[in-house]
Amino acid sequence: MPRPAPAAVLAPGDDTCAPSVFDPETGRVRVMSSKCTTCIGRRGTQLSDERRRELLGLRPDGSYDEGWTVCHATLPDNPDNTEELPPSVCAWVAQHPLAAKRSLAMRIGASTGFDYIDPQSKP
Repeated sequence: MPRPAPAAVLAPGDDTCAPSVFDPETGRVRVMSSKCTTCIGRRGTQLSDERRRELLGLRPDGSYDEGWTVCHATLPDNPDNTEELPPSVCAWVAQHPLAAKRSLAMRIGASTGFDYIDPQSKP
């Protein structure tokens, strides 16, 4: 029987909680099946290179930390989350060849399994 997953994850050095990408019933990791139409990882977004590296978990020394990015379209306070998608790992991070294998959530998911969440369809 899987252990219950935490409801929220405390980011290092931050006193706010990010919503958990772990399904509380199964312990499996929720991951977006593909990038959203508004994904921050799509070309043409207004992200600086520094912010892009930060979101991927790249440290100043060029190594990756164990973090992950929760897809902005699945955040509970996002008014565009009309389908009430559960918090999930961003497909951009999950598909990144370096960030994915360093992400603790993705490594846990490799052993517990993944639940793929389809992005919302735009009307």
